[in-house]
Amino acid sequence: MNDLKVRTLWGTMFVAVLIGATWISPYTFSLLFVFISSFTLKEFYDLLAQSGAAPHQKLGIFAGIVLFLVSFFVARGALSEAWLLTLIPLMLSLFVAELYRNKSMEMPFRNIAYTAIGVIYISVPFALLNFFVFPKGMGYTYEPKILLSLLFFVWANDSGAYLIGSQFGKHRLFERISPKKSWEGFFGGLAAAIIVAAILAQFWDQYSFFPLAIIAAITVVAGTFGDLIESMFKRSLGVKDSGSFMPGHGGLLDRFDSILTAIPMVYFILVFLR
Repeated sequence: MNDLKVRTLWGTMFVAVLIGATWISPYTFSLLFVFISSFTLKEFYDLLAQSGAAPHQKLGIFAGIVLFLVSFFVARGALSEAWLLTLIPLMLSLFVAELYRNKSMEMPFRNIAYTAIGVIYISVPFALLNFFVFPKGMGYTYEPKILLSLLFFVWANDSGAYLIGSQFGKHRLFERISPKKSWEGFFGGLAAAIIVAAILAQFWDQYSFFPLAIIAAITVVAGTFGDLIESMFKRSLGVKDSGSFMPGHGGLLDRFDSILTAIPMVYFILVFLR
């Protein structure tokens, strides 16, 4: 099987699993994103290890899982918001854990900081997805349409940016970090996401075009920065992909780099739109 067929097969499976698990029930959603969050965080820590750092991988992943599950039950009304404060002792435990490492005197601040950055950069955005699917004012009813819209916008942006950029891209967007990205591709991705917003507005009864278009635009802008940020990380380490989880696509961090920065910005806007 050639590379294009492998890439297409895995890409189709990836999209089908994401949409299916998100649509079916809150439990399939939570199980899938606990796995995605944990494995993406592992890839991030593995990248850091290549730079000579020694993050607390197991403790960081455990903190991420706890944060996601607590957020899930808080968002659906089963726990009070005070439970989100469990992240405080988990973060403080990083400092204590560093005391008991044999090489704790070499780079203790770096190890602690890199572990915490992983949780902030990856686990916190994924945990916020719980508040997307359990929006306030809907009686803690599971509603995955905004999350699905976010995913559709990211995929539309990627496709539009590639198609337009590969054909008409002449003006570099950020050549120092990503030589292939162009302004033409950026606006092509933005146009594709807006078109998808117009289509979704015909099917999502409770969401009109204007708020969906705003979310689409924010997703594209924030997602572009997210893609550039991960490219910066990988370029500094001299690696092409964050991992090999998906043949032909790289790692999960490669697939979710745009979403990780889009989620907090979209959530910020949703708080004001609702």
